[in-house]
Parts: sequence; C-alpha cells; structure tokens
Amino acid sequence: MKNLKSLNKSTKFIFLLFAFLLLFSLQAEAKFFEAGLQRYINSNHWLSIPVFQPADRIEIRAEGDTVIRASGEEDYDLAKGRTYFISQAAQSRTDGWAIQVFATAEQENALAMEAELANLFAEEITIEKEAELYKVLIGNFAERDQVDQFREDLRAEGYEGWPRLIDQEAEQLSSGELGFYTALGERLFTASIFEIEGSFDAKANKLEGKYSFSLLGDQVSIRRQTDLEALTASLLQNFLSADDPAEALKAQAILYRTSLLYQIETQGPQLQNINNIVLREADEVFKAAAAATKDQVLIRNDNFFYDADLSLREIRRPRAGIVPLADAAYSHQEIINYYYSRAEIADLNDLIDRESRFKTNISYGLSFEEIREMSWEGPRFLTIMELNLNLDRMKLKPVLARDIVQGREDLSDLVRRYSALAGINGGYFDQTGKPLGLVYIDGQLVSEPLYNRTALLLDDSGSAVIEQVDWQGKAIIEELEAEISLDGVNRKAERAEAVLFNRYFGDRMPELEEDYYDIVVRSGQILGVENNSRSRTPIAPDGYIIRVHRDKEAVLGLIPELKDKAISLENNFQPDFAENNILYGLGGGPQLLRDGEIAITGEEERFQADILNYRAPRTALGITENQRLIMLTVDGRQQETSIGMTLEELAVFMQELGVKDAMNLDGGGSARMVVRGFTMSRPSEKRLISNGIIVESSN
Repeated sequence: MKNLKSLNKSTKFIFLLFAFLLLFSLQAEAKFFEAGLQRYINSNHWLSIPVFQPADRIEIRAEGDTVIRASGEEDYDLAKGRTYFISQAAQSRTDGWAIQVFATAEQENALAMEAELANLFAEEITIEKEAELYKVLIGNFAERDQVDQFREDLRAEGYEGWPRLIDQEAEQLSSGELGFYTALGERLFTASIFEIEGSFDAKANKLEGKYSFSLLGDQVSIRRQTDLEALTASLLQNFLSADDPAEALKAQAILYRTSLLYQIETQGPQLQNINNIVLREADEVFKAAAAATKDQVLIRNDNFFYDADLSLREIRRPRAGIVPLADAAYSHQEIINYYYSRAEIADLNDLIDRESRFKTNISYGLSFEEIREMSWEGPRFLTIMELNLNLDRMKLKPVLARDIVQGREDLSDLVRRYSALAGINGGYFDQTGKPLGLVYIDGQLVSEPLYNRTALLLDDSGSAVIEQVDWQGKAIIEELEAEISLDGVNRKAERAEAVLFNRYFGDRMPELEEDYYDIVVRSGQILGVENNSRSRTPIAPDGYIIRVHRDKEAVLGLIPELKDKAISLENNFQPDFAENNILYGLGGGPQLLRDGEIAITGEEERFQADILNYRAPRTALGITENQRLIMLTVDGRQQETSIGMTLEELAVFMQELGVKDAMNLDGGGSARMVVRGFTMSRPSEKRLISNGIIVESSN
C-alpha cells in the first residue's frame, strides 16, 4: 500500500512536471494584442490623455453635478460654486476665517484689546505673534460671507478690521499620494489617483466629462478619460468639417482608429502625444461617422496595418484626396482601398490571439489542452479535454454529489471518491443542491427534465448524443385499472402534484405535511399509505414513495384501495430512452450547435438573462462527427486573466474545434475541470456542486 501511494504521488509529480515544461515550450507571440493594447483592454477600454501642463496645485470649481472618486473612499459630491484643489505639496490646513482688529509691538496692549473686545462680543478671540507684532483676531468662521456680516457688527461698535485665514501646521503627505482639499485647506482624503466626473472649471477652462488626477514627478497631472470611439470622433472634429461628405468622415474614422491603436500599442492607455488635439465633446455628425464604422480597423497578414500615415507619433491631417474621392461618389471602403490596397478592413471584435500553452495525453484516448486567448474584450483562459468515445478503455458518466439529490460536494472530492481520471461540473442546481433538470443514472430517473432543455445522453455502448429531452411519467395499478400521473422526481410536491421519491433522495422522506399522502412501494407492491403529519417514512432501496397532494383528485379516491396492490412505473422520454438504450443522461443547456451550425436555444429553453446575455465563466460539452467528446471550461470574472465568454462566443469556439453538436452546462462559480486530482481551470470562486461528469478507467 505504501509503494502504491508513492507511485501515485510520483505519477502526479511527473504529470505536473511535464505540464510545467510544455507550458513554456508552447508559448507564442501575440499577433494583434501587444502589451500596450493589453493594458488598455485591462483598463476597461479607458484612455487617458493630458489636458494641461502639470502643476504644483490644480484648483477646480464645480459648475454642475460633479463627483470625485478615490479608491477605498465613498463618492464625494462637489458643492456647486465651491472651490477645491488637488496638490501633492504639504498644505497649511485652514480652520476658518477671522478678523484682525489690532496689531502692536507691546503684549500688554494686545491683552488689553482682548479684554475690551471680550466685554462686547461673544466670538472667539486669539492673539498671534508674527514678526515682533502681537495681532488680535476675533471670530472663527467657516464661510467668507459670515466674515463680512460680522464686520458690520464690529463697525457698529467703532472697530475696523480685515479678514484673514486661520492656519495650522502644514500636513505632510505620503510619497506618491495626492491630497484633495477644500478652499480652506481642509484635507478631505488622499489617494494616488483621483477621478472626477461632471462639469467643472480647472485652470480657467470649462471641462465636462470624466478626468483623472495623478502624480507626474512631484506635480499634479490632469488627464481626460475617454475611449477609442469618442477620441476617434474628436479627431474627426479637429481635422475635418461637418460639411465634408459622410463617406470621407467614415474612411478617416477607420484610419484615425488604426493610428490610435499604434499610439496605444506603444504607450498603453496613458497617451502622451495628443497635445495638438483639442479635446471636447464631438458634434453629432462626427459621432455618427465613428459609430458607423465602430471597431473597424486596417489589418494585413494577421497584424494591424501601420505605414507612414498610421504610425507617426502625432496624429496627421487627412490625405488631401479623401474628400474629393468622396465627392466623386467613392464609398469609404473604396477610398481606403485606393490609398491602402495592401490592407483590409476588419472588426476588432473578430480578432483573436490564440495560443496553445500546454497539450498532453492524460491516458490513451483522453487528452488535455490549455489555451489562452487575447480578444478585444479581454483575455480568456480555456481548458479542454477530448475523449475518444470509440474506445472501451474509459467510461463517461454523470454522478451525484454525495450520491443524493440534496448533496453538494467539491468537484475534486467527487472525482477522488470515484477514483476517476478526470471530471467537470455538470448541470444546474438550487441552493439545497437539488438538480434543476434531467439526471438519469444507471437507467433510473433521479431528477426530471426541465422545460425540455438540452441534455447529454449516453447509451449502453458508451456512444453519446446531445438532444432536448421531454418526459411524462406514470405509475400503473393494473388491478384497479388506474394510473397516477407523475409531476416530478425527488423534489417537493406542490399543490395538486404527485412526486416520486427513490433511493437517490436518501434513506427517508422529508417530513409529511397536512393535505399530503405518501404511497409506500417496495418490490413492485404498495405496502400502504402514510398520512400522519410530521412522519418521515423510510425509502426502501428496492422501492419508492409517491407523495400526493390531496388536490390531485384522481388519486385521492384510490387511496383506500391501494394497500397490497401491484404497481409499476412507466417513463416516457422524448427521444425514446428504451429504444435508444440510454443508460445515462444529464441536463444542462441551452444547446449551442446543431449539425455544426450555431443554434442557441436559450429563449426556447427558458433560461434567464444572466445566462443568455452576459460574458461569464462557462462549461460546455461537444460531440464531433467521429464520436470525440469535447469537455471545455472557460474561466471568467477575472479581468486580467480571463473574462469568460458569451454563449455566442462559446458556440463559435466549439464550432472552430470541429464540433457537430454542443451544449452549455452550469457555469459561473461552478465552472471547473479536474485532472488526476488537480484543478486545471481557474474558478472564479470556490463552490460546492450538485453533480458532475467523470471519466473512469474501465481497466
């Protein structure tokens, strides 16, 4: 036994070592998305462009709804008309305003004035010594207009004075930090980067939109936050006229967008060489031209196309002939082809850098591959297993967590418990672990299909198909010439329903409620009917129990006659499980591919919007023409490593793998792949699952 354990550890070590070596040997250079573009994509497609020269201090005055944000702080709404400033330098914090009414070289005179004022006014009085003079100050006001009001009270008593700020000791900031202050110097919070959004004045310029403040050396830099499409429209407005032909604007939009990609590729999202551009909200005609060609760029030989026009450090004015060609009825595609015949127009969303980082055999007939992609939306990390179903060396089957419908288990533990080679997560489930959809194990129904959703079906020879599955079940009592239609399996019976419970539910029934009856069956015979509230009837391994609500009237009249009667179950599946010798089935959905064509059945199978419409971690199955089963996971919700896929993107990827029929499985935090005990994917969270699909060795 000790030698066997050592051998097992050695096998794992060799497997990991092999993976480690191949991980580096299969690296490939990206074709489209170099480091600068990757940084831009990972910043959620925000570009940052300098607006002014950096300064020690930048004052801002809110003119409309304006908010400032900093990491770890709540959004701060700027008061309209108030002045604030951002600085890295140490600031003398101002507590408020006071009025200086007296200055003298003699301390006794200052004390006398203090006493005199105290007899007349209730305001705070202080004496400060500056440059050999004792200065008497009265008041401590937060606002400037309060000072002016109190000056009138002083004048009424025969005193004159002038406003001044009350300062305290300068506050130092940590290295790399900026401070955000009120006009009085009160520090509200600090951060390395501030974001401001709204309408405000800065350096006597009216600004609107999203901007950021950061340190450049020891000075404050203010930068405009924008995106590729907005900047493309702004460039059009800088260099072209709203009266120019629409096709000229569209052509130039593609050229500027391509040129901007060069800037981003070489500099990342913080562009430095756009100083000759006036950044402002573009007019609708320029926005429309950018929108009409959204995400379109020039490429050549699987790379972005740059030449002397499109790779300069500064953005150029358009070629002189573009507008005349448009006036001559050339389309924007024809204009581009005229000047850039070596290039072609492509959509950024269709461009993918893909590299196989690691590929190996887990066992004869079962292979594993790790693929990394970079897309315009972000990176993707995929793990793929391919199983040759034509071989008898391995067996594929669905399994239940803890072997009961309300169990939940870690996928690694599930794979280990079955001593399986590998496994992936399976279908959907509720918070209790109850499967939501078809689970069919060793010819026995564990959970009924839901909404005719797509399922993986395996026959007794190991062949697989992906089909939508429907079911009607009934229990037949021939002696009474009666039958009980079944509404579900191993789940709560709702009003007017009859639900069958078998050994996969567990040893005992859930507590019996009022208005329900349990028909107890063993070895094909009805032992009796239980109707005592709170009872938990045992479920025989060779039997089942049918729980019936009293409103299922067709059954209610049979109850007194049921004891000792023979009973049989009939499951009618579509497609026919008996005719096709189906041994296992696992539901998921929606379908992704049918006969090699994209056919996403999400609405038909009544899936909610978060599964249908968004990019997420995914698990999927596919079957090729020659009976290879593809098991795939794609990680998600991890912006810098993997953003996940939409169902459409997943279907396209499976199609490119040569899959004929494909289906989606449960995803999100459930999406996971385990090989020889090791998690090969990178799940977005640690989640216990209800069911999975495992690959066992048949030897």
